[in-house]
Amino acid sequence: MKSSKTARSSPTAPRRLTPAELPAPDWWPAAAEALLAAHGYGPQGLALTPNPEPLDGLIRLILAQQNTWAVAQRQWEALKAAYPRWEAALLAEPDEIAAVLKGAGGGLAQSKAKSIWGILQRLAEERGQPSLRFLRRLPPTEARAFLQGLPGVGRRTASLLLLFHLAQPAAAVDGNIERLLHRLEVVPPGWKADRQEEWLEGVLPADAAYRAAFHRAGVRHGREICTRRDPACPACVLRTWCSSAQFFMGDGNAAARPTD
Repeated sequence: MKSSKTARSSPTAPRRLTPAELPAPDWWPAAAEALLAAHGYGPQGLALTPNPEPLDGLIRLILAQQNTWAVAQRQWEALKAAYPRWEAALLAEPDEIAAVLKGAGGGLAQSKAKSIWGILQRLAEERGQPSLRFLRRLPPTEARAFLQGLPGVGRRTASLLLLFHLAQPAAAVDGNIERLLHRLEVVPPGWKADRQEEWLEGVLPADAAYRAAFHRAGVRHGREICTRRDPACPACVLRTWCSSAQFFMGDGNAAARPTD
């Protein structure tokens, strides 16, 4: 006789909320406008000019990863001096490219050189030449998919390229904006930058100029006001909506979050 076992019921894990399912609070549009205005951006946003060669923009973005702007600029100038055309860099070995980057200063030269050479090789094999000009003819979803399939290109890098070099209405999240969204408590604490980007794409106007201004304003706000340590909450235009302000100010003078 076949023995039977009593099935034990296991608790069902709660379903993860998707970015598309999380609405923005009622005060979000006013807060976003206040952020833009505080850093000198009007409703028209930021004028954008697509990069004639998006590959240049992509390589600049890779150089800027975990680098200061000044270091990334030095590496870029050294790279272009050594390889005036990307076809020349493709003929080099990754170690040669790494040596050029090391000579200009900055870290991660080996991994960045490997990514740059891998991108050039992939484009030459699949497109016949090291160029990303063809992305201008693709819908944003297809352009993003292609970019994120390239060596060393994650969602954030793809978003920045789409927004600032292709003038597409992507939403990009760096560490400053991630900190801002968490302190405003508009996204769950466990959400990483990729889910935050998806959320922002649903709650910001679908206009590239506006999103570019929001990104620049958010980055500047995080560096100057909403810093990791000792944020300047009294000077913050978002403190009316920020429940974290009272914690950091510590004196109970933070304005209460609006209920509308």
